Amino acid sequence: MRACDVCRKKKQRCTTLPGSSSCLTCQVAGLTSCTYLQPPPPKRRATAGITKDLAPRKSRGRRPSEGLSSHSSPSSAPNQGLDYPEESILTKTLGLEKSRFSELVGTGGEYDRHLLAKSHGGTLATSGIVGPSTMRNVGDNAFFQMTPDAEVSLSLRREDIWNEVTVEDVEALVHPHGATLIRLYFRIVHPSFPILHKNVFLEKYNRTYHEITPHLLAAVYALAVCWWSYDPDLLLHEKINEAALVKVAHQAVQDAIHRPRLNTIQAGLLLLQRRRNPLFTDNSWMGSFTASLIGLGQQLGLHLDCSCWDIPEWEKGLRKRLAWALFIQDTFSALILGRPCLISETSDWIVKPLQSTDFSEGAGDEELGEQIASVSIENGKSLFIELVKLSRITASMLRELYSVRSLVEVLDPHQVLAIAKPLGTDLANLLKSLPEDLNLENIQPKKLCVSGFLHLALHATTAALHRRLLWSIQESKVGMDDEFVDFIRKMLRTRAHSLIQFISHLHPEHMEAFWFFAAGGCATILGGFLGLLRMTSVTAEESQELQDLMKEFEWQLRMKAKMSEWVSYTLTRLRALGWDDWKNSIVSFTRTDSTKASDYEAVDDTYNTSQDEGNRNVISPPFSNQLLSSTLINFDNIMSWKSPRLSEQGYEFIPP
Repeated sequence: MRACDVCRKKKQRCTTLPGSSSCLTCQVAGLTSCTYLQPPPPKRRATAGITKDLAPRKSRGRRPSEGLSSHSSPSSAPNQGLDYPEESILTKTLGLEKSRFSELVGTGGEYDRHLLAKSHGGTLATSGIVGPSTMRNVGDNAFFQMTPDAEVSLSLRREDIWNEVTVEDVEALVHPHGATLIRLYFRIVHPSFPILHKNVFLEKYNRTYHEITPHLLAAVYALAVCWWSYDPDLLLHEKINEAALVKVAHQAVQDAIHRPRLNTIQAGLLLLQRRRNPLFTDNSWMGSFTASLIGLGQQLGLHLDCSCWDIPEWEKGLRKRLAWALFIQDTFSALILGRPCLISETSDWIVKPLQSTDFSEGAGDEELGEQIASVSIENGKSLFIELVKLSRITASMLRELYSVRSLVEVLDPHQVLAIAKPLGTDLANLLKSLPEDLNLENIQPKKLCVSGFLHLALHATTAALHRRLLWSIQESKVGMDDEFVDFIRKMLRTRAHSLIQFISHLHPEHMEAFWFFAAGGCATILGGFLGLLRMTSVTAEESQELQDLMKEFEWQLRMKAKMSEWVSYTLTRLRALGWDDWKNSIVSFTRTDSTKASDYEAVDDTYNTSQDEGNRNVISPPFSNQLLSSTLINFDNIMSWKSPRLSEQGYEFIPP
């Protein structure tokens, strides 16, 4: 049998006792399992007995010729001082070294950056701290402490708190389907959620899956298995034990927190994208785990601008994508969980906005003859960039209208209007500038359409914006003018109609694509918005209209419930929260008839007028400046949505 790395280095026999995951030499060294990261020696002519022993392992450790991609470099012995072969794409990386992990040296902690700069002027210098750690300077005032993994492992083993998951534990759960699941992941998930570097991952995986850390390998498998039926070969086999795989992945991530790398953040984000149980949402875990990943991201320097660092260019792009993926996770976790955002973009975030050049792949990397149900790389790239823009607007909205302080201090409806106006303008501009590829109707034959979540998240952000206004009207201690309330509520009902249209226009190509973790929560916010509108109805006519809209909303979701997990989540959560009561309860109306109904009838025609160019519906202010302030008139433009036609980009705000 092949000797492990330790025995090969010592040039001695590798002896493993039955039932043990490590040989005697590794046990003496305090290692719980053997590693096989170094290239194997040239094969000798095998006897029949040895060939028989190796047969079960043949499919699990592949030769380079059996890999997934032609981009990987041939295996060769690393140069002294390098963690990977010199020609490898991974040479001289900061956050993805094989045997060491990096931690950002803070600017105000135990270390003094001026003293560090004087002591460590070079790129890599031995530090004076206890142990074999080193200090690496990658840029102005950017120092990282580099610590060997073995030091952490030995320390934790001495404390008897270490029960490490190995890559063999992960591979045993998916064997022999690992390579197929990897292809499935990069075909469907990766284009929409590009937090990995495909060539880096495949270069390591093609040499041997032992080079992939257990937590990242398990997380990729755990997400890819959701599309098991999309591979014709997998359909012929029984599905793997998904629950066991997820359990191992979670344990492996917790192990990796002691020696974090970029792949620790990657694995954690992938696990957070998995479907949630609507009957046990485990919000505490999602919030605390997200906070842990944000803390690790700061530990790895993801909140900093790495543009001028002495690291490979592709790693700079990877760091930016990972940083903004954390930002998206933080923002929409805060939105659906009702928690404050943990990342403060105004004070502790200097990551530059994403550009097309920050992505490692482009149109030229599209594979010819790709199987059906794949995702366009360019569309996925556009989606991620636009989702970052939306998350920044959403974070601003949560900070200004839903923070603990704003909920106490911003109470008057006109205060809410003043804050909501620029936010609505930002949303309008975002929608107006969306690339055509992200149009809901841009469906390509035999391709999945990735834009569904972006539109859903934008609807949820807008509903949260309008919900805050409705709260302020309901809680206002000063008597509200009926005409003012009627105007606002008419705008909100127009908004409610657009929600139904959006859900009805989702096709199977949208539903079967990758949806970010917050999809079910965002849709639940939309249902709650409809319920709030009905429960605060001021007339019987309005109540009946909203009840009909709620029934249509529910029907549209039920028709799509088997297409995507987030739809089933939404239906279950809404019912658990009180959907039936919101829909069917008898409402106590503040008015018994439709106040100013004649005025509305006279105004309704203005909602269907169109411009000469573009044939777009324009909503005119239904009241004059003598009746409503200019702030309110401007907010009319922000709040009003046009009814989409299937041939046009839908659900846009009418620009101011």
